[in-house]
Amino acid sequence: MQIVKTDKGNVSGTTIGEPGKEVSVFRGIPFAAPPAGEFRWQAPQPVKAWSGVRDCTQFSLTAPQNPRFGDLSAGASEDCLYLNVLTPAETFEDKLPVMVWMHGGMYALGSGNDLLSNHCRLPQHGIVLVTINMRLDVIGLLAHPQLSAESPNSVSGNYMFLDMIAALQWVQRNIAAFGGDPKNVTIFGESGGGAKVSTLVASPLTKGLYHKAICESGTATARTWWTGQPLEKLEAMGERIFEILGVKTIEAARAIPYKKIYEANAQLIQESGSQWGIVDAAVDDWFLPDTPLNIYRAGKMNPVPLINCANAGELTTMFPMLVPGYVEMFSGMEKAGTSSYACIFDQVPANWRQEGMEHAPHGLELLYVFGDYDNTTGWWEMTYGMMSMMGSPLKSKTPGLNETDKYVSESMMRYWTQFARNGDPNGNGLPEWPVYTTLNNSYLYMNETLEVKTGFSEISK
Repeated sequence: MQIVKTDKGNVSGTTIGEPGKEVSVFRGIPFAAPPAGEFRWQAPQPVKAWSGVRDCTQFSLTAPQNPRFGDLSAGASEDCLYLNVLTPAETFEDKLPVMVWMHGGMYALGSGNDLLSNHCRLPQHGIVLVTINMRLDVIGLLAHPQLSAESPNSVSGNYMFLDMIAALQWVQRNIAAFGGDPKNVTIFGESGGGAKVSTLVASPLTKGLYHKAICESGTATARTWWTGQPLEKLEAMGERIFEILGVKTIEAARAIPYKKIYEANAQLIQESGSQWGIVDAAVDDWFLPDTPLNIYRAGKMNPVPLINCANAGELTTMFPMLVPGYVEMFSGMEKAGTSSYACIFDQVPANWRQEGMEHAPHGLELLYVFGDYDNTTGWWEMTYGMMSMMGSPLKSKTPGLNETDKYVSESMMRYWTQFARNGDPNGNGLPEWPVYTTLNNSYLYMNETLEVKTGFSEISK
Protein backbone atom coordinates (compact mmCIF):
# COMPACT_ATOMS: atom_id res chain seq x y z
CA MET A 1 0.00 0.00 0.00
CA GLN A 2 2.36 2.69 -1.29
CA ILE A 3 -0.11 5.20 -2.78
CA VAL A 4 -3.51 5.98 -1.26
CA LYS A 5 -6.26 8.31 -2.48
CA THR A 6 -7.63 10.68 0.16
CA ASP A 7 -10.47 13.15 -0.25
CA LYS A 8 -7.95 15.95 -0.99
CA GLY A 9 -5.46 14.07 -3.17
CA ASN A 10 -3.15 11.08 -3.42
CA VAL A 11 -0.43 10.40 -0.84
CA SER A 12 2.62 8.16 -1.00
CA GLY A 13 4.21 6.41 1.96
CA THR A 14 6.93 4.00 2.90
CA THR A 15 7.24 0.65 4.67
CA ILE A 16 8.63 -0.34 8.08
CA GLY A 17 8.66 -3.57 10.09
CA GLU A 18 10.22 -6.99 9.80
CA PRO A 19 9.84 -9.11 6.63
CA GLY A 20 6.42 -10.70 6.68
CA LYS A 21 5.19 -8.13 9.22
CA GLU A 22 5.46 -5.02 7.10
CA VAL A 23 3.52 -1.89 8.00
CA SER A 24 2.77 0.86 5.49
CA VAL A 25 3.49 4.32 6.91
CA PHE A 26 2.18 7.69 5.73
CA ARG A 27 3.62 10.68 7.58
CA GLY A 28 2.65 14.33 7.55
CA ILE A 29 -0.81 14.10 5.96
CA PRO A 30 -2.59 17.46 6.39
CA PHE A 31 -6.04 17.19 7.97
CA ALA A 32 -6.70 20.94 8.18
CA ALA A 33 -5.29 24.15 6.76
CA PRO A 34 -2.35 25.85 8.55
CA PRO A 35 -3.90 27.61 11.60
CA ALA A 36 -1.63 30.65 11.27
CA GLY A 37 -2.09 34.30 10.37
CA GLU A 38 -5.79 35.06 10.03
CA PHE A 39 -6.58 31.44 11.03
CA ARG A 40 -4.82 31.65 14.40
CA TRP A 41 -7.44 31.11 17.13
CA GLN A 42 -10.06 29.96 14.66
CA ALA A 43 -11.66 26.57 14.27
CA PRO A 44 -9.63 24.39 11.87
CA GLN A 45 -10.27 25.18 8.22
CA PRO A 46 -10.45 22.72 5.29
CA VAL A 47 -7.29 21.65 3.48
CA LYS A 48 -6.89 22.74 -0.13
CA ALA A 49 -6.82 19.84 -2.56
CA TRP A 50 -3.58 19.03 -4.36
CA SER A 51 -2.78 17.45 -7.70
CA GLY A 52 -0.37 14.62 -8.32
CA VAL A 53 0.97 12.49 -5.46
CA ARG A 54 1.96 14.15 -2.18
CA ASP A 55 5.13 12.71 -0.63
CA CYS A 56 4.16 11.59 2.88
CA THR A 57 7.33 9.80 3.91
CA GLN A 58 8.59 12.49 6.34
CA PHE A 59 7.10 13.83 9.57
CA SER A 60 5.65 17.34 9.63
CA LEU A 61 6.84 20.07 11.96
CA THR A 62 5.36 19.96 15.46
CA ALA A 63 3.14 22.52 17.17
CA PRO A 64 4.86 25.34 19.10
CA GLN A 65 5.88 24.07 22.53
CA ASN A 66 5.77 25.80 25.90
CA PRO A 67 9.21 27.40 26.50
CA ARG A 68 8.93 26.84 30.26
CA PHE A 69 10.30 23.37 29.57
CA GLY A 70 13.35 24.57 27.63
CA ASP A 71 14.05 25.83 24.12
CA LEU A 72 11.74 23.62 22.12
CA SER A 73 11.39 25.88 19.08
CA ALA A 74 13.49 23.72 16.73
CA GLY A 75 11.21 21.91 14.29
CA ALA A 76 8.10 23.76 15.48
CA SER A 77 5.61 25.75 13.44
CA GLU A 78 2.04 27.00 13.69
CA ASP A 79 1.57 25.05 10.45
CA CYS A 80 1.14 21.89 12.51
CA LEU A 81 -2.17 20.19 11.70
CA TYR A 82 -0.88 16.93 10.29
CA LEU A 83 -1.35 13.27 11.14
CA ASN A 84 0.42 9.97 10.51
CA VAL A 85 -1.11 6.66 9.50
CA LEU A 86 0.45 3.23 10.11
CA THR A 87 -1.43 0.34 8.54
CA PRO A 88 -0.74 -3.38 8.14
CA ALA A 89 -3.64 -3.64 5.67
CA GLU A 90 -2.92 -4.86 2.16
CA THR A 91 -6.07 -3.45 0.58
CA PHE A 92 -8.80 -0.95 1.42
CA GLU A 93 -11.17 -3.91 1.87
CA ASP A 94 -9.47 -5.13 5.08
CA LYS A 95 -11.60 -2.92 7.41
CA LEU A 96 -9.26 -3.18 10.39
CA PRO A 97 -9.97 -1.54 13.77
CA VAL A 98 -8.58 1.99 14.04
CA MET A 99 -6.75 3.45 17.04
CA VAL A 100 -6.19 7.22 17.17
CA TRP A 101 -3.44 8.40 19.55
CA MET A 102 -3.68 11.70 21.46
CA HIS A 103 -0.17 12.48 22.68
CA GLY A 104 0.71 13.55 26.22
CA GLY A 105 2.72 16.50 27.44
CA MET A 106 0.06 18.13 29.58
CA TYR A 107 -1.73 20.54 27.22
CA ALA A 108 1.55 22.37 26.71
CA LEU A 109 3.97 20.23 24.73
CA GLY A 110 4.44 16.92 22.95
CA SER A 111 3.97 15.62 19.44
CA GLY A 112 2.23 12.96 17.43
CA ASN A 113 5.50 12.45 15.54
CA ASP A 114 7.58 10.75 18.24
CA LEU A 115 9.30 7.53 17.26
CA LEU A 116 7.70 5.50 20.04
CA SER A 117 4.04 6.04 19.12
CA ASN A 118 4.96 5.61 15.45
CA HIS A 119 6.65 2.25 16.08
CA CYS A 120 5.53 -0.73 13.98
CA ARG A 121 4.64 -3.15 16.79
CA LEU A 122 1.10 -2.06 17.75
CA PRO A 123 -0.15 -2.01 14.12
CA GLN A 124 1.39 -5.46 13.64
CA HIS A 125 -1.36 -6.67 15.99
CA GLY A 126 -3.92 -5.97 13.26
CA ILE A 127 -5.00 -2.36 13.78
CA VAL A 128 -4.60 0.87 11.84
CA LEU A 129 -2.82 3.44 14.00
CA VAL A 130 -3.28 7.20 13.56
CA THR A 131 -1.11 9.67 15.49
CA ILE A 132 -2.07 13.33 15.34
CA ASN A 133 -0.71 16.80 16.04
CA MET A 134 -2.77 19.65 17.39
CA ARG A 135 -2.30 23.23 18.59
CA LEU A 136 -1.10 23.45 22.17
CA ASP A 137 -0.99 25.74 25.20
CA VAL A 138 -1.98 29.39 24.74
CA ILE A 139 -1.87 29.04 20.93
CA GLY A 140 -4.43 26.24 21.13
CA LEU A 141 -6.55 27.34 24.08
CA LEU A 142 -6.68 31.16 24.30
CA ALA A 143 -10.12 32.62 24.89
CA HIS A 144 -11.07 36.29 24.48
CA PRO A 145 -14.35 38.23 24.21
CA GLN A 146 -13.44 39.43 20.71
CA LEU A 147 -12.79 35.87 19.59
CA SER A 148 -16.13 34.80 21.05
CA ALA A 149 -17.85 37.70 19.27
CA GLU A 150 -16.51 36.65 15.85
CA SER A 151 -17.41 32.99 16.41
CA PRO A 152 -20.69 31.72 14.92
CA ASN A 153 -21.19 29.84 18.21
CA SER A 154 -20.23 32.81 20.44
CA VAL A 155 -17.35 30.86 21.98
CA SER A 156 -13.57 30.91 22.04
CA GLY A 157 -10.75 28.70 23.29
CA ASN A 158 -10.79 24.91 22.85
CA TYR A 159 -9.01 25.12 19.48
CA MET A 160 -6.77 22.22 20.52
CA PHE A 161 -9.88 20.07 20.97
CA LEU A 162 -11.43 21.28 17.71
CA ASP A 163 -8.21 20.18 15.98
CA MET A 164 -8.64 16.69 17.42
CA ILE A 165 -12.25 16.66 16.24
CA ALA A 166 -11.12 17.69 12.75
CA ALA A 167 -8.62 14.82 12.76
CA LEU A 168 -11.33 12.37 13.80
CA GLN A 169 -13.55 13.71 11.02
CA TRP A 170 -10.66 13.13 8.60
CA VAL A 171 -10.50 9.56 9.87
CA GLN A 172 -14.21 9.10 9.17
CA ARG A 173 -13.77 10.34 5.60
CA ASN A 174 -10.49 8.69 4.70
CA ILE A 175 -9.40 5.78 6.88
CA ALA A 176 -11.21 3.16 4.79
CA ALA A 177 -8.75 3.88 1.96
CA PHE A 178 -5.96 2.79 4.33
CA GLY A 179 -7.73 -0.46 5.21
CA GLY A 180 -9.36 0.86 8.38
CA ASP A 181 -12.96 0.67 9.52
CA PRO A 182 -14.44 4.14 10.20
CA LYS A 183 -17.21 2.43 12.18
CA ASN A 184 -14.69 0.95 14.64
CA VAL A 185 -12.46 3.73 16.01
CA THR A 186 -10.79 3.83 19.44
CA ILE A 187 -9.29 7.04 20.84
CA PHE A 188 -6.49 6.65 23.38
CA GLY A 189 -3.93 8.83 25.10
CA GLU A 190 -1.56 9.14 28.06
CA SER A 191 -1.16 11.82 30.76
CA GLY A 192 -2.39 15.06 29.14
CA GLY A 193 -3.49 12.80 26.28
CA GLY A 194 -5.66 10.82 28.70
CA ALA A 195 -7.21 14.09 29.84
CA LYS A 196 -7.82 14.99 26.20
CA VAL A 197 -9.56 11.66 25.61
CA SER A 198 -11.75 12.01 28.70
CA THR A 199 -12.72 15.53 27.65
CA LEU A 200 -13.53 14.46 24.09
CA VAL A 201 -15.77 11.73 25.48
CA ALA A 202 -17.54 14.38 27.58
CA SER A 203 -18.26 16.62 24.57
CA PRO A 204 -21.50 16.37 22.58
CA LEU A 205 -19.59 17.50 19.46
CA THR A 206 -17.68 14.22 19.23
CA LYS A 207 -20.62 11.84 19.15
CA GLY A 208 -20.19 9.15 16.50
CA LEU A 209 -16.55 10.01 15.69
CA TYR A 210 -15.19 7.10 17.79
CA HIS A 211 -16.59 4.01 19.44
CA LYS A 212 -14.22 3.16 22.33
CA ALA A 213 -11.77 5.03 24.57
CA ILE A 214 -8.62 4.34 26.60
CA CYS A 215 -7.12 6.70 29.18
CA GLU A 216 -3.61 6.05 30.46
CA SER A 217 -2.37 8.07 33.46
CA GLY A 218 -4.64 11.02 32.84
CA THR A 219 -8.21 12.29 33.05
CA ALA A 220 -10.04 15.60 33.29
CA THR A 221 -12.18 14.26 36.16
CA ALA A 222 -9.45 14.01 38.81
CA ARG A 223 -10.01 17.47 40.36
CA THR A 224 -6.37 18.46 39.87
CA TRP A 225 -5.30 19.56 36.38
CA TRP A 226 -7.25 20.10 33.16
CA THR A 227 -10.62 20.11 34.88
CA GLY A 228 -12.27 22.72 32.62
CA GLN A 229 -12.77 26.42 33.42
CA PRO A 230 -15.71 28.80 32.84
CA LEU A 231 -15.41 30.55 29.49
CA GLU A 232 -15.79 33.96 31.16
CA LYS A 233 -12.78 33.27 33.41
CA LEU A 234 -10.59 32.28 30.46
CA GLU A 235 -11.82 35.26 28.43
CA ALA A 236 -10.75 37.59 31.25
CA MET A 237 -7.31 35.98 31.23
CA GLY A 238 -7.19 36.47 27.47
CA GLU A 239 -7.97 40.15 27.92
CA ARG A 240 -5.05 40.45 30.33
CA ILE A 241 -2.74 38.75 27.82
CA PHE A 242 -3.75 41.34 25.21
CA GLU A 243 -2.96 44.09 27.71
CA ILE A 244 0.47 42.62 28.34
CA LEU A 245 1.05 42.39 24.59
CA GLY A 246 -0.07 45.99 24.14
CA VAL A 247 -2.73 45.14 21.55
CA LYS A 248 -6.42 45.94 21.43
CA THR A 249 -7.66 43.92 18.46
CA ILE A 250 -7.61 40.31 17.37
CA GLU A 251 -6.00 41.33 14.09
CA ALA A 252 -3.08 42.89 15.95
CA ALA A 253 -2.70 39.84 18.21
CA ARG A 254 -2.69 37.50 15.22
CA ALA A 255 0.22 39.45 13.73
CA ILE A 256 2.44 38.94 16.79
CA PRO A 257 5.01 36.09 16.76
CA TYR A 258 3.80 33.19 18.83
CA LYS A 259 6.85 33.34 21.13
CA LYS A 260 5.68 36.77 22.37
CA ILE A 261 2.30 35.27 23.25
CA TYR A 262 4.00 32.58 25.31
CA GLU A 263 5.93 35.29 27.12
CA ALA A 264 2.69 37.15 27.86
CA ASN A 265 1.09 34.00 29.25
CA ALA A 266 4.16 33.46 31.44
CA GLN A 267 3.71 36.97 32.86
CA LEU A 268 0.03 36.24 33.47
CA ILE A 269 1.01 33.11 35.41
CA GLN A 270 3.42 35.12 37.53
CA GLU A 271 0.83 37.80 38.23
CA SER A 272 -2.07 35.50 39.04
CA GLY A 273 -0.30 32.68 40.80
CA SER A 274 -2.12 30.21 38.57
CA GLN A 275 -0.20 27.15 37.46
CA TRP A 276 -0.73 27.26 33.73
CA GLY A 277 -2.46 30.54 32.89
CA ILE A 278 -4.85 30.11 30.00
CA VAL A 279 -4.21 26.40 29.39
CA ASP A 280 -7.42 24.49 30.06
CA ALA A 281 -10.65 23.56 28.33
CA ALA A 282 -13.35 26.21 28.28
CA VAL A 283 -16.79 25.29 29.61
CA ASP A 284 -18.57 27.15 26.83
CA ASP A 285 -22.03 25.51 26.57
CA TRP A 286 -21.04 24.28 23.12
CA PHE A 287 -17.97 22.03 23.11
CA LEU A 288 -18.45 21.52 26.85
CA PRO A 289 -21.88 22.19 28.41
CA ASP A 290 -20.36 21.62 31.89
CA THR A 291 -17.08 20.47 33.44
CA PRO A 292 -16.06 16.95 32.41
CA LEU A 293 -16.47 15.78 36.02
CA ASN A 294 -20.07 17.01 36.20
CA ILE A 295 -20.84 15.54 32.79
CA TYR A 296 -19.66 12.07 33.85
CA ARG A 297 -21.45 12.33 37.18
CA ALA A 298 -24.68 13.08 35.33
CA GLY A 299 -24.07 10.22 32.90
CA LYS A 300 -24.28 12.63 29.96
CA MET A 301 -20.96 11.76 28.31
CA ASN A 302 -20.82 9.71 25.11
CA PRO A 303 -21.37 6.13 26.34
CA VAL A 304 -18.53 4.05 24.88
CA PRO A 305 -16.57 1.06 26.22
CA LEU A 306 -13.68 2.35 28.32
CA ILE A 307 -10.29 1.25 29.65
CA ASN A 308 -8.63 3.36 32.35
CA CYS A 309 -5.05 2.50 33.29
CA ALA A 310 -2.83 3.99 36.02
CA ASN A 311 0.80 3.28 36.87
CA ALA A 312 1.38 2.11 40.42
CA GLY A 313 4.29 4.45 41.07
CA GLU A 314 2.46 7.64 40.13
CA LEU A 315 -0.47 7.23 42.52
CA THR A 316 1.31 8.29 45.70
CA THR A 317 3.34 11.11 44.12
CA MET A 318 2.18 12.78 40.94
CA PHE A 319 -1.48 11.77 40.70
CA PRO A 320 -3.06 10.72 44.02
CA MET A 321 -6.43 11.80 42.59
CA LEU A 322 -6.10 9.72 39.42
CA VAL A 323 -7.95 6.61 40.62
CA PRO A 324 -10.82 8.64 42.14
CA GLY A 325 -11.08 10.47 38.81
CA TYR A 326 -11.22 7.18 36.97
CA VAL A 327 -13.92 5.93 39.32
CA GLU A 328 -16.01 9.00 38.43
CA MET A 329 -15.70 8.06 34.75
CA PHE A 330 -16.57 4.44 35.44
CA SER A 331 -19.65 5.46 37.44
CA GLY A 332 -20.93 7.53 34.53
CA MET A 333 -20.39 4.69 32.09
CA GLU A 334 -22.06 2.24 34.47
CA LYS A 335 -25.12 4.50 34.61
CA ALA A 336 -25.19 4.47 30.82
CA GLY A 337 -24.89 0.68 30.68
CA THR A 338 -21.47 0.69 29.03
CA SER A 339 -18.64 -1.68 29.94
CA SER A 340 -15.46 -0.35 31.56
CA TYR A 341 -12.16 -1.98 32.50
CA ALA A 342 -9.71 -0.86 35.23
CA CYS A 343 -5.97 -1.52 35.18
CA ILE A 344 -2.89 -0.85 37.31
CA PHE A 345 0.38 -1.17 35.40
CA ASP A 346 3.44 -2.08 37.48
CA GLN A 347 6.09 -3.72 35.32
CA VAL A 348 9.64 -2.42 35.91
CA PRO A 349 12.64 -3.84 34.00
CA ALA A 350 15.08 -5.96 36.00
CA ASN A 351 18.05 -3.57 36.20
CA TRP A 352 15.93 -0.61 37.23
CA ARG A 353 14.08 -2.62 39.85
CA GLN A 354 17.40 -3.72 41.35
CA GLU A 355 18.48 -0.06 41.49
CA GLY A 356 15.51 0.87 43.67
CA MET A 357 12.59 1.56 41.33
CA GLU A 358 9.96 -0.45 43.17
CA HIS A 359 6.92 0.58 41.08
CA ALA A 360 6.25 1.75 37.53
CA PRO A 361 6.45 5.57 37.36
CA HIS A 362 4.54 7.97 35.17
CA GLY A 363 4.98 7.23 31.46
CA LEU A 364 6.65 3.83 31.74
CA GLU A 365 3.67 1.91 30.36
CA LEU A 366 4.06 3.71 27.02
CA LEU A 367 7.13 1.64 26.14
CA TYR A 368 5.04 -1.50 26.62
CA VAL A 369 1.87 -0.25 24.89
CA PHE A 370 3.87 0.54 21.75
CA GLY A 371 6.03 -2.58 21.88
CA ASP A 372 9.53 -1.23 22.45
CA TYR A 373 10.52 -4.30 24.44
CA ASP A 374 13.93 -4.47 22.71
CA ASN A 375 14.95 -0.80 22.95
CA THR A 376 14.79 0.13 19.27
CA THR A 377 13.20 3.61 19.34
CA GLY A 378 15.54 5.44 21.73
CA TRP A 379 12.73 6.08 24.21
CA TRP A 380 14.21 4.05 27.05
CA GLU A 381 17.09 6.53 27.23
CA MET A 382 14.65 9.44 27.06
CA THR A 383 12.56 7.86 29.81
CA TYR A 384 15.66 7.51 31.98
CA GLY A 385 16.39 11.21 31.46
CA MET A 386 12.86 12.27 32.40
CA MET A 387 12.83 10.08 35.50
CA SER A 388 16.22 11.44 36.56
CA MET A 389 14.81 14.97 36.45
CA MET A 390 12.02 13.79 38.77
CA GLY A 391 14.47 12.47 41.36
CA SER A 392 14.67 8.83 40.29
CA PRO A 393 17.19 6.63 42.16
CA LEU A 394 18.36 5.04 38.90
CA LYS A 395 22.08 4.89 38.15
CA SER A 396 22.01 3.09 34.82
CA LYS A 397 20.45 4.03 31.48
CA THR A 398 20.22 0.34 30.67
CA PRO A 399 16.85 -1.02 31.87
CA GLY A 400 17.80 -4.69 31.56
CA LEU A 401 15.01 -5.76 29.23
CA ASN A 402 14.34 -9.47 29.01
CA GLU A 403 11.65 -11.97 27.97
CA THR A 404 9.42 -10.88 30.86
CA ASP A 405 9.25 -7.35 29.46
CA LYS A 406 8.44 -8.76 26.03
CA TYR A 407 5.65 -10.89 27.52
CA VAL A 408 4.12 -7.94 29.39
CA SER A 409 4.37 -5.72 26.31
CA GLU A 410 2.86 -8.33 23.99
CA SER A 411 0.10 -8.95 26.52
CA MET A 412 -0.69 -5.25 26.81
CA MET A 413 -0.79 -4.82 23.04
CA ARG A 414 -3.06 -7.85 22.72
CA TYR A 415 -5.45 -6.53 25.38
CA TRP A 416 -5.49 -3.03 23.85
CA THR A 417 -6.01 -4.18 20.27
CA GLN A 418 -8.61 -6.80 21.20
CA PHE A 419 -10.50 -4.03 23.02
CA ALA A 420 -10.23 -1.89 19.88
CA ARG A 421 -11.59 -4.80 17.88
CA ASN A 422 -14.80 -5.39 19.82
CA GLY A 423 -14.94 -3.31 23.02
CA ASP A 424 -13.82 -6.22 25.20
CA PRO A 425 -10.10 -6.89 25.90
CA ASN A 426 -10.76 -10.61 26.44
CA GLY A 427 -10.81 -13.49 24.03
CA ASN A 428 -7.12 -13.50 23.12
CA GLY A 429 -5.79 -16.35 25.24
CA LEU A 430 -4.76 -14.09 28.12
CA PRO A 431 -6.11 -14.13 31.70
CA GLU A 432 -9.72 -12.97 31.91
CA TRP A 433 -10.08 -9.26 32.63
CA PRO A 434 -13.47 -8.64 34.28
CA VAL A 435 -15.68 -5.65 33.64
CA TYR A 436 -15.35 -3.04 36.37
CA THR A 437 -18.50 -2.40 38.38
CA THR A 438 -19.11 -0.49 41.60
CA LEU A 439 -20.06 -3.82 43.16
CA ASN A 440 -17.04 -5.94 42.17
CA ASN A 441 -14.48 -3.06 42.22
CA SER A 442 -12.11 -5.27 40.22
CA TYR A 443 -9.07 -4.45 38.14
CA LEU A 444 -6.21 -6.07 36.28
CA TYR A 445 -2.81 -5.74 37.98
CA MET A 446 -0.47 -5.77 35.02
CA ASN A 447 3.07 -7.01 35.44
CA GLU A 448 4.41 -10.46 34.73
CA THR A 449 1.54 -11.98 36.74
CA LEU A 450 -1.45 -10.37 34.94
CA GLU A 451 -3.47 -10.84 38.12
CA VAL A 452 -7.07 -9.79 38.75
CA LYS A 453 -7.54 -7.99 42.06
CA THR A 454 -10.34 -6.18 43.89
CA GLY A 455 -10.46 -2.83 45.66
CA PHE A 456 -9.63 -0.51 42.77
CA SER A 457 -11.46 2.47 44.27
CA GLU A 458 -9.48 2.09 47.54
CA ILE A 459 -6.01 2.16 45.98
CA SER A 460 -5.21 5.83 46.57
CA LYS A 461 -6.92 6.15 49.94
